[in-house]
Amino acid sequence: MDSPPEIRIPISDRAAYLGRVHVGVTIPLLALCLVPFSARLYTRVRPVMRCGWDDVFMVLGFGLTISDWVMLQFEMHMTPQTISISTATNAMKLAYLAIPVWNAAMTCIKISVALTLLRIPVNRLWTVFLHTVVSLQIAFFTGNTVYVFLACRPLAALWDFSITDAICLGPASSRIASNVGSGINITTDLTLSLAPIVVLWNMRRPLRERILVCALMATGLFASAASIVKAVIVREWGDPNVDAWALSTSIATWTILEQLLAVLAACSPSLKGPLQRLLGQFGILLTRYNSRISFISRNDSRTTGQEMGQDARPVHLCPSDGSYSKADDNSVELRLEGTSSLPRDEEDGVVAKARAA
Repeated sequence: MDSPPEIRIPISDRAAYLGRVHVGVTIPLLALCLVPFSARLYTRVRPVMRCGWDDVFMVLGFGLTISDWVMLQFEMHMTPQTISISTATNAMKLAYLAIPVWNAAMTCIKISVALTLLRIPVNRLWTVFLHTVVSLQIAFFTGNTVYVFLACRPLAALWDFSITDAICLGPASSRIASNVGSGINITTDLTLSLAPIVVLWNMRRPLRERILVCALMATGLFASAASIVKAVIVREWGDPNVDAWALSTSIATWTILEQLLAVLAACSPSLKGPLQRLLGQFGILLTRYNSRISFISRNDSRTTGQEMGQDARPVHLCPSDGSYSKADDNSVELRLEGTSSLPRDEEDGVVAKARAA
């Protein structure tokens, strides 16, 4: 007696196309994220070791992001075909278990961003605000993780269709959980993206420096956009008229984009120092003062103009760019074009003696 034909799951043209898009977009972006991530770690260990908890959470977040990317690759197929039930079951299992991995990755990344922003000395309200955002994200992580593992009993019924006596939560609860989770996730995304831009823009820094730093931080808005797009797409889940495999592939793509863009935004400020030096090679300075004669010893205030140029120390706007320390109490800023910090009569005397020399 002939055995019944094996049941196979079709991979449509659209699902295959979205699989190619996923690979073509996420791999280059993952490679790009390695640049600021490596720069961040380098600036934390050189010239002295000064890693903090924000760096620990960022390493955890990026590691979980890579793990999530690997888990979702099993549902990517580059060409239209049919796959076996066992292959489809394994892919769906890994895709579902990737949800708490994504949640943990985003939580670690956002905590890292918040801890980094806590280093900005603004006021007590700023500290309370960031702690509130972190608490909200941790609450979302806890609730989402509990929901994921209690969605069905046994849990394997979510990817193993041979289990028919499982007890699962209804679609109404799934929509409520999805809407609440998406709202909290998008809120924390936008908050951590916009808040530092507003604060840094209002700081008393040179305009070009503020533009550069805010542009680097603004990449977090792309992660927020990915979160919004994913939330819209997830609402189609469960629709019998939608290609489920193609939809799952699309959700996976936006999930990875959200994580990678968040890593890129969190680590991009570490590129400020190298970019500042690179722009300096082309004569583009981030400060309106001449960096060659910005700080001069108080005891050398009567030196000649030539000695000024020799003894001056440059201003380094980024802590990792140089060795300037606030502990240098014997230094004074020399401002150009009528902005000198010396009294007018003392300044005139310095200029006259310099000319006489």
